[in-house]
Amino acid sequence: MGNEQDFKAPNPGIGFTWIIQLLIKILFGLFPQVSEELRKALVEFLLEFYRKAMETDNPWDDFLARFLLRIFSIPIPS
Repeated sequence: MGNEQDFKAPNPGIGFTWIIQLLIKILFGLFPQVSEELRKALVEFLLEFYRKAMETDNPWDDFLARFLLRIFSIPIPS
């Protein structure tokens, strides 16, 4: 086993944020290319998903629903 002094903690500035940013760029670029019919269906699905998330007690549901709406530039209902 190595010396404990040899252990280096991972850089806190590097994580999964680059993956999320890449996914956002890809999805944001693909969304306008999708046919109008499928785009409309996705918007309806995500808005319904958001409404259901707001009805639950789990704050992570709210986070995910808002995150998905923001990725696709869909206005968040008030």
